[in-house]
Amino acid sequence: MPLTLARRGVGALRHLSLSDTFSRPVCKTIAQSHARRISLAANNGALHPSGRHVSAAAVLPKTLANGYATKSTSDGAAKSTEGKRTTKVKTTTTKTIKAKKTKKPAPKKVLTEEQKEAADEKKKILKLKQLIKELKATALTPPKQLPSQPHLLAIGEKRKALERGPDESMPDVFRRAVALSRSISAEEQQKFAAQAEANRKTNATTREEWIKSHTPLQIKDANHARRRLANLTNKKAALLHDDRLVKRPSSAYAQFLQERIRNGDFKYMSVVEIGQRTGEEWNGMTEPEKAKYRELEVADKNRYHQEYLEVYGEEPGFITRANKAEAEA
Repeated sequence: MPLTLARRGVGALRHLSLSDTFSRPVCKTIAQSHARRISLAANNGALHPSGRHVSAAAVLPKTLANGYATKSTSDGAAKSTEGKRTTKVKTTTTKTIKAKKTKKPAPKKVLTEEQKEAADEKKKILKLKQLIKELKATALTPPKQLPSQPHLLAIGEKRKALERGPDESMPDVFRRAVALSRSISAEEQQKFAAQAEANRKTNATTREEWIKSHTPLQIKDANHARRRLANLTNKKAALLHDDRLVKRPSSAYAQFLQERIRNGDFKYMSVVEIGQRTGEEWNGMTEPEKAKYRELEVADKNRYHQEYLEVYGEEPGFITRANKAEAEA
C-alpha cells in the first residue's frame, strides 16, 4: 500500500526517490488520515515540484519518522552488544588449613625406689664405661713386642710344627708344644737364647722410637690416664718411661730420707724397716734441724716449676691451684 501511494502522488511526491524514502523496511502502516491529507494536497496543486530531493523525515509524519529512528537505534544497539566480548572473572578460593591436633603428653610413669636405684646404677655403669674408653685412648697403645724369653720362643716354634688332630682342641695342642719345648737340645737352647736377646734389643729400639714420636706432655697425660685406669680396674699401672719427663719435686722428709740412704746407714735393712726408722728420726727432730730440708724442698719446687714450663709448655698443677685459690679469695 505505501508503494501505491507513492506512485499515484503528483507534484513533489513524484520526484521523490523511493530508495531515499523507504531506505529501510516499513514496519508501520500509514494511517488513512495521513494518506487523505497527502492526496488532497496533490489535487489542489498546493505543492510545487522542486528539483531537489526532500528527505523522508520532512515529508513523512513525525510518528512515522520516530518509528524508523526507534527501529534503527534498537538494531544498532543489538549489533553493538553482539560484537562485545565477554570476559570471565576468575574467582579465587582460599583453602582453610586445619590446625594440627597436638597430642597430649603421656603421663609420666612413677618409678618405685628399687626402679630408681636400678636406673641410677645403670647410668653410673654407662658413665664409667665411657670414662674408661676415654682414658684408654689417652693412655696410648705401644707397639706390639716380640717374644723376649727363650722358653716362649721354643714353645712358639714347637707349636708351629704340630698339627691339630680331628678331636684335639687348641689347649691340647698348646700343652703338647710346652712338653716338647722342655726336651729341646742344648744347641736349640742357645739358639732361642740368642734370638731372645736380639728381640729385647729390637723391642727397646722400637719402644724408644715410639715414645719419641709423642710429645712429653702426651706421655705425661698417658701415665696419668694409666694411673686412673689402674684405680678403676684394680690393676697395676704400667707407666711409660720417658727421660724427657720432669722429675717431681721432693718434700722435706723425702730430702731427709734420701740423705740417710746415701750415707749407707741402712744397707742391710728392708724398705719397711728403713721407713719406720727414718720416720721415728724425723718426728724426733726440732724445727731448726728440719729447716735445712725445708729449704731444699723450696729449691726443688722452683726447679720443678721452671722445667715444667720448659718441657710441657704450661703451669704445673700446684701453681694453677694456688692461683685459683687466690683469685677466689
